[in-house]
Amino acid sequence: LHDALPILVEMLNISNILAFVGGGDYPKFSPNKIIIWDDHQGKIVSQLRFNSDVIKVKIRKDSIIGVLYDKIYIFNISTLETIDVLETYPNPNGIFSISNMDNELLIAYPSKQMKGRVQIENYSITIHGVEKSESKIINAHESQIAYISLNNQGTVIATASDRGTIIRLFLISKSDQPIAALRRGKKNVKVNWLVFSPDNETFGCTSDSGTIHVFNISEINKLINDKKIEEDKKDLKNNKKEKNIKINIKEKSFGQFRVPEIHSIIGFYQTQRIITVTSGGKYYKISYDTKEGCAKKEEGTLEISNVNI
Repeated sequence: LHDALPILVEMLNISNILAFVGGGDYPKFSPNKIIIWDDHQGKIVSQLRFNSDVIKVKIRKDSIIGVLYDKIYIFNISTLETIDVLETYPNPNGIFSISNMDNELLIAYPSKQMKGRVQIENYSITIHGVEKSESKIINAHESQIAYISLNNQGTVIATASDRGTIIRLFLISKSDQPIAALRRGKKNVKVNWLVFSPDNETFGCTSDSGTIHVFNISEINKLINDKKIEEDKKDLKNNKKEKNIKINIKEKSFGQFRVPEIHSIIGFYQTQRIITVTSGGKYYKISYDTKEGCAKKEEGTLEISNVNI
């Protein structure tokens, strides 16, 4: 494995199973294969071959997802049988997002119908088989989709276009209109990363401007937990009369932090703490407060450099 140059590596929670795709100038493994590696055994246990290069790969306890230029393949992780093949809008960056719910796979990706649209599929995966719910289509942007992010609970989706000025948030259960427009800035940029905090109180964004933006989305979290959502569903079934949820937050970031590289990713790792990793192999630990903004607490260099993100 040390001789390989993997461009994509995905680890299954805290287990010994990894999925990766070969890349670089002299790849040991073909870019059109997903390699399933068992680190306890120290060997390849399976491979999935495709007719074109794999752009991204994700692995869950129940499934493996491989993203190609205009298709997404979903496999059962136990049998490696194909669960579904989804056609997408031309997707050279492998844009998609999945939820982390047990036995339920929610996957969002650029719809093949038209640029700017996001399609959401919902699968129930159990030992008894797979069931697929009806697809949802979100008219998210007028221009092409640049990034998609689902929160862990699969209740909210965030989208950004190739302009990168506005990030829109939608409730999955009521996806006809955005419930929030987060204003990243006026200048067009490429969005690199969108992420929800585990408690859905905060939201983070990185772009090729080198600036990290942090937003307060606590009002949206209140909406998610509001019992009126369930009441509205009951009213819709019983009275066939829809009650609109009239919350449209236009929020500016309360905190910003700039890094020297144009490619970076972020994650929430403690209460009011963010860690940022850049393509140059640097990391930054940042604290934040909705009133005080962001403050750098620690920085350093990773043991490996030139991280492919």
